[in-house]
Amino acid sequence: MPVYVFETIDVIGAGRGALIERIRSSWSVHLEEEFGVRMVGVWATVGSTASWPEVNVLWEMDDWDAFGLSQQARFPVEEKDPYGMELRRHSLPLRSGGRHDLLVGAAFSPKREQVRAQARAGEVILREGVVARAGGIDAYHAALASEYAPLAKSRGLELVGAYAHALRPNRGMNLWSFRDWDHVRDHMNAEDSDAELAAWRVREAELLVDVEGWLLAPPPSGALRT
Repeated sequence: MPVYVFETIDVIGAGRGALIERIRSSWSVHLEEEFGVRMVGVWATVGSTASWPEVNVLWEMDDWDAFGLSQQARFPVEEKDPYGMELRRHSLPLRSGGRHDLLVGAAFSPKREQVRAQARAGEVILREGVVARAGGIDAYHAALASEYAPLAKSRGLELVGAYAHALRPNRGMNLWSFRDWDHVRDHMNAEDSDAELAAWRVREAELLVDVEGWLLAPPPSGALRT
């Protein structure tokens, strides 16, 4: 089962574009070639829906063995990864900190190669953070796969990923893709009058104690469009 790290980076001033370009052109190449850590996508947080300015990156590794090997090979970075340390130093004027989520993909969650081959990522990404009832993240994922994913697809949404937190019990993250901003508008307009979506919200409330969502947008030449 693939292991993922979702990274949210706080940006200083107007440095978001420069940081995204550095991640795309330098960080992603270095981490994949040297440590087998693959970038799935890089996005900017849409400021009207969440904190800003932020950069978000999703990294993929084959499994826990690959995760362990990559961590052992890299840390401490000062001793084992001098080029990575240089990249960090050069990025200091662009970022002020950040957060990481260590995730495991659900059984039905697509891998990076599927996301790319099937062109699943559109112009807008919905990131959902969920908190399941105690011990219920597997039941939530089962319902997500069998009940909501087909419904979402019928409305034009594509699943980019569904994950469980590795170190935070009962927590998960979903990434859904909209084709473009017109698609977002149409979906939001239809929510109140769509009986099937309303029924899913009732079902979701039986499985979760909290859910929050916000939007991300890939840069113009984003990694998921190559």
